[in-house]
Amino acid sequence: MKNRVLGKDIPSSKGKEVIMQGFLHTIRKLGSIAFLILRDRTGLTQIVLENQAEISKLDNLYTGTVIEVKGKIVSSSKLKFGFEMQNAKVTVLHKVSYPNPVDISKENLNVELDTLLDNRIVTLRHPKQQAIFHIAAIAEKQMREYFYANDFTQINSPKIIAFPTEGGSEVFEVNYFNRKVYLAQSPQFYKQIMVGVFEKVFEIGRAYRAENSNTTRHISEILMLDVEMGFIETFEDIFDVAETFLKQVITSTWKEGKNYLDILQAVKPVLTTKFPRITVKELHELMFKETNEDHLGERDVTPSEEKFICEYSVKNWHCDAVFVTEFPWSDAKFYHYQNEKNPKVTDRADLIFRGVEIATITRREVNYEKLVSQIKSKGFDPEHPGLKYFLDAFKYGMPDEGGFGFGITRFVQKLIGLSNIKEVELFPRDVQRITP
Repeated sequence: MKNRVLGKDIPSSKGKEVIMQGFLHTIRKLGSIAFLILRDRTGLTQIVLENQAEISKLDNLYTGTVIEVKGKIVSSSKLKFGFEMQNAKVTVLHKVSYPNPVDISKENLNVELDTLLDNRIVTLRHPKQQAIFHIAAIAEKQMREYFYANDFTQINSPKIIAFPTEGGSEVFEVNYFNRKVYLAQSPQFYKQIMVGVFEKVFEIGRAYRAENSNTTRHISEILMLDVEMGFIETFEDIFDVAETFLKQVITSTWKEGKNYLDILQAVKPVLTTKFPRITVKELHELMFKETNEDHLGERDVTPSEEKFICEYSVKNWHCDAVFVTEFPWSDAKFYHYQNEKNPKVTDRADLIFRGVEIATITRREVNYEKLVSQIKSKGFDPEHPGLKYFLDAFKYGMPDEGGFGFGITRFVQKLIGLSNIKEVELFPRDVQRITP
């Protein structure tokens, strides 16, 4: 509608008579006057009704009713929103005759997580819920802009694959025309193949993990950023990109989305020029020394250690992000690169941010014969159709390369400061939830 004015445009409409359209958010009647809050895609606007005939038009209407209002815009420092529409006239465009299952007119929803998610159709309309997904959209936009500015090419890989990329049991099997295939756990093979085409690539897409976990950090369908780059000189090149990427995305998202982050009362992360690093072995030892919690014999980092090291880092190193390095070679994927100076470890690091792993960065093995040998050592057949074509990329020429997978949903959750990853998915999928 050409003449429609949105809430964000109200400051520039001071003194003018305008038409607004949106959803009835709340209405409060005080004698001969009524205060209506109109919600549109840009936020909330206060509408003042002073005519009884206009006020009566809102009788027996529920939140969500679609209305049009026409009136004059005035400003005052005493007003909650700074501006309001006065002496408005109302047209009901689409009446809602059913009460909302959750009251979204309150400043905070204050409902249990299951209630929030079961009633997602309505709860997403709450301004703070909207703000979460505005930030998610801004962050994803800033990620793309970072890689476009650094000469990466965006790709889109298939999500139905012939071989479980990450291996293990955490994979969804699918009956595909009487053949067993899998939902992709990551675009790992394809992004490596595309290094031989574009040299530097990235992808933002869905990945599927059949993790039988009911935690605050796991869901079955996740939004991932995957990055791969060729012609690296050392593993350090990947660290550098991961650091500059995270810092730029946080800075740019905070700048563009500050209004939404303020609504959510988010606290801006503290980051150093170079993120602190600690090896897996050192982390186990530090955890045991500081907390007496014993993970000394484990090959990976535990969730409690991720939380601990970030709290320790903020206090001692003044940084919300930490690299954990030197993971054991015995636990490496077949496409990982064995460290040349210390063959007992692989060139892999986890990026831990505000208590949770958000990225794994690795250098890749690109020697064809070595890759075949490593595949066999893991008990796989290099002639399997799901591996054969992946190996062809290395048979026919591949530069030194590496990259990382980055959990966008986890990152946004921690950037805002939310307690559960499901709060950052529009319609999360987990062990129990496949609706709405």
